[in-house]
Amino acid sequence: MTLATGRAPTNPASAAASGGAGAAAAASVQGQPPEPARPRTDRRLSRLRVVLAVGALLFGAAGIVSTQVRADGADDVKSHSGVLIQQAEEIYHRLSDADATAATIYLHVGEAPKPLLDNYDKDLKAAQSALLAATNEAGGDSAAKNSLDQIAQQLPIYAKLNATAAANNLVGYPVGFRYLTQASNLMQSTILPQAQKLSDTEAKNLSAAEDTATQFPWLMVTAAVILVVVLLVVQVRESRRTNRVFNLGLLGATVGLVLSLLWAASADLVQSGHLDKAKKRGSDQVSILATARILSLQARTDEMLTLVGRGTADNMEADYAGTTDASDHHVPGREELLADTLRDAVGIATDRTGTDLATRASEDEGAWRVQHQALRALDQQNQYQKAVDSALGERSFATGQTGAKQAFDKLQDDLEQAIKHSEDAFRTEAKAGADALTGLQIGLGVLAVAMAGAVLLGLGRRIAEYH
Repeated sequence: MTLATGRAPTNPASAAASGGAGAAAAASVQGQPPEPARPRTDRRLSRLRVVLAVGALLFGAAGIVSTQVRADGADDVKSHSGVLIQQAEEIYHRLSDADATAATIYLHVGEAPKPLLDNYDKDLKAAQSALLAATNEAGGDSAAKNSLDQIAQQLPIYAKLNATAAANNLVGYPVGFRYLTQASNLMQSTILPQAQKLSDTEAKNLSAAEDTATQFPWLMVTAAVILVVVLLVVQVRESRRTNRVFNLGLLGATVGLVLSLLWAASADLVQSGHLDKAKKRGSDQVSILATARILSLQARTDEMLTLVGRGTADNMEADYAGTTDASDHHVPGREELLADTLRDAVGIATDRTGTDLATRASEDEGAWRVQHQALRALDQQNQYQKAVDSALGERSFATGQTGAKQAFDKLQDDLEQAIKHSEDAFRTEAKAGADALTGLQIGLGVLAVAMAGAVLLGLGRRIAEYH
């Protein structure tokens, strides 16, 4: 009599044969033809083939998702946040220019020159158009919409106050100055702060979009690391089991994975490079130059209102030049802030044209400051009409230099060119950044399917050796 030891057969082939014999006997008892036995290695490779094929497809899905996130961020930079911040800066610019122009109009005796009136109307219409465009673009951004609503509500009040001031000035009523200062105070203390808040909000949104567009693709890299480790382990084990150097299917899948990573890495590097240039050469420079333009327009308003007030609006000159408080602490004025801002613009410029334009604007600011000081000296020497003529640009003055208006106009022209150059650089680089990922998602999907097919084919041939 034979005793069972309870130990499994040590020879897999004999175990398979025993299992096969048992299965054949059972099939014979049930009247069915016997089925060939499947070795344990066969089943293991079948499961491994499915796991690797699914892993390849999951890697492709991870790559597509990661790329889509970056593409959405880049598209936001190009088509949404970048557009909104430019509209916000346009609103701020137009409203500041309208305020400076209104003060200049009031400085004229009688009927104001038509070019000035046209410029004032043009500024208000452009601001209203930018408000509408920004409102449509803002979508569900509640912070942006709140600022836009506040500006839209206050702007008609501002325009009405200026119209009343102009009507009183036309007939020589001094009460018009009161309406003019009310309008300017409304602009400086309520409307422009909302415009600044809008600009700050959109600057944060743009920064967030840039961060999204350049974020590290952790999901894709994690999936790639896991897949490459599994592929290498399987190839090493199969090489040892079969005494063969390569499994062509697994090798093809590995090559597909490497190609996917190289393509994704190169596209990401190109995109990040363009978006970095869009930020440094574009949005950062536009932001600081736009700030300089706003400061210059506000300083111009101070210059005009000081003259209009005829000694009753010296606080406006304090806003322009700065003050010293009771503790002997100097509070910088708009002129000083403007000079510092333009020096910063020169410092952060990254290309020759941008540097040259910012430098010219900085030099223009210095020339305007000289003319402003000459204008104030004339006013304090009771040469009021000469000071007015300098402010309005109606004649040249001592030392053969042009008046304050010409210096201010030159500053505005050079600032406009510098801002346009930076905006063009931003649009060009932002578009290039968005285009850098074109085709990557489709390519990753195709390579993932090819990797899965290579795995199925390569291990399929290995499995077939057991039949």
